[in-house]
Amino acid sequence: MSAIVSALLTIFGIMLLGMITQRRRLFPESMALCLNQFVYWVSLPCLLFSQMCTIPGSDNARALVWGGLAASMLCYLLFYALFSRGFRHNSRAATIRTMGASFPNAAFFGLPFVIMVFPGSEDALNANMICALLYTAVGITADTSLDYQRRAETLAANAEMERDDAENAGTNAGGSAKNMGSAPARSSGLAMALRFVRELRRNPMVMSSLAGLLVSLLGIEPPQALLRATTMLGSTCAPCALFSMGMVLSAQMSGALGPISLRDVLGPIVAVSGLRLLAAPFIAYVILRMAGCTGDMLAAATVTFAMPVAVLVYILAERYEAKPAETSLTVIVSTLLSLVTLPLVMWLMP
Repeated sequence: MSAIVSALLTIFGIMLLGMITQRRRLFPESMALCLNQFVYWVSLPCLLFSQMCTIPGSDNARALVWGGLAASMLCYLLFYALFSRGFRHNSRAATIRTMGASFPNAAFFGLPFVIMVFPGSEDALNANMICALLYTAVGITADTSLDYQRRAETLAANAEMERDDAENAGTNAGGSAKNMGSAPARSSGLAMALRFVRELRRNPMVMSSLAGLLVSLLGIEPPQALLRATTMLGSTCAPCALFSMGMVLSAQMSGALGPISLRDVLGPIVAVSGLRLLAAPFIAYVILRMAGCTGDMLAAATVTFAMPVAVLVYILAERYEAKPAETSLTVIVSTLLSLVTLPLVMWLMP
């Protein structure tokens, strides 16, 4: 337990330093964005590549992949059924809340935690990397769904306006507008699939992992200079991610959210945080055990599933105008609550 507390104090200490520098304006306002971009495009892909080059093809690793995929999909479906009231109210708000409840901060928060709590364990680090990759696919799926819902809602609103105009003008244009409103449901399936594939190809985490996995499967020995370079760059991932996360959280807490009623957002924040911090790791642990995952891989994967809401969820909420203020508060609240829930989850694991 002392190792867990020490890891949390280290993580929140680095985040606090980032918050202080943001509040004191010691760096330009774009600093957090630059650090995030560095981690996303350079540091994290280098770490993934170097890890995937040496990842073992063991039964335990295969159990983690299939069990983690099943757990992430089950969490997403169960939580979406809850927030959409049995799939009856499909909206951007339901999607973004579902993503908050099912999408952990596996890379920016989970990676440093796993490194410190499981020192020297390659199995634990590999488990965190695999979980981060699985949730990259979940994030791209949610992004694609949000884009489709926004387009559908825009077309439906335009169709409604045309029907109103047609009725006021006494013409038959309403029927045409109605047909327009139903167009997305008929033609968007293929477009969504193509967009999903394009986003996967553009994602540096996915491509660097595939490159490392290909090197491992083909038995290629990478040049030592390349491995040293990727290892050195990858080692900067954890501190840079935590520091930039502290800066982002500070900006969110500084009042840039605008007016918001706590009465309106308290229920969703509690629900999303509870599902993210407690329900998701429980589901993951049960499914991973059933899949045959054991040891440090099982423990690290369960802990990764118990991470707070990822900052990426807030970025998507801003992009698609889907409850951004509520989502920002959820990220902050779940991060603070993880101080209590992470030790609890690790203590409850057999």
